[in-house]
Amino acid sequence: MTDIASHRGGALLWPENSRTAFENTVKLPVEQVEFDVHPTRDGKLVVHHDDTLDRTTDASGPIAQRDWAELARVKLKNTDGERMLLLDEVIEIFRPTPILMRVEIKAGPDRTPYPGHAAKVAAALRERKMLDRTIMTSFQLDTVLAAAAEARPAKHVWLVLPTLQVDLGLARVIAAAKAANVPMLGLRQNALDADIVATVRAAGLGIGGWACNDADAIARLLDLGVDVFTTDRPDLAVAQRARRRPG
Repeated sequence: MTDIASHRGGALLWPENSRTAFENTVKLPVEQVEFDVHPTRDGKLVVHHDDTLDRTTDASGPIAQRDWAELARVKLKNTDGERMLLLDEVIEIFRPTPILMRVEIKAGPDRTPYPGHAAKVAAALRERKMLDRTIMTSFQLDTVLAAAAEARPAKHVWLVLPTLQVDLGLARVIAAAKAANVPMLGLRQNALDADIVATVRAAGLGIGGWACNDADAIARLLDLGVDVFTTDRPDLAVAQRARRRPG
């Protein structure tokens, strides 16, 4: 069965990475929830997609240049005054559920990694005894490896940008993953087809998809039988998958 990951808590259904989104995701029959983590200036771990506040909040500027006391007063757009959440708070939403956390280790401006960020995220998960309930992901292979080194027994996934897939070629992407002992690739849904899925699996790697945000993309990835895909419309995904089950 293909697993479904509620991307940013279902970003086309509810305000992304909000408490509302995560608490509604808990009510869905999904296997995973995806969210993103940045560091604050004073070392807290905050759940937010962008490295800046501008798009989704009533504030502006880089997250990493603010202390948590400042960020706690920032309000998320399209909510009834909700604030951003700390990683600890999201953990507690999902701890009582069977849903796995799919944590993307974010970078700062210009995709520059935050020093020691992967290790700090892993340490927080270990302290809260949630490593075995977590999948660590990043678009940067070095970050994936740093997470894997610190986060055993958490699983890890290398998310591959379409430009990198084109520039390197699938064979070299697979070779790099195998050389680094990365067990799974995540490719953009429109860069996946049956031949690619078969090639990745023949190499002994798992295969997932991302950006599956409409009915056609969801149907195609279910047809391909990928291991997992992330979607901003988890409601559509679970409904389509249910209709395909016998009985």
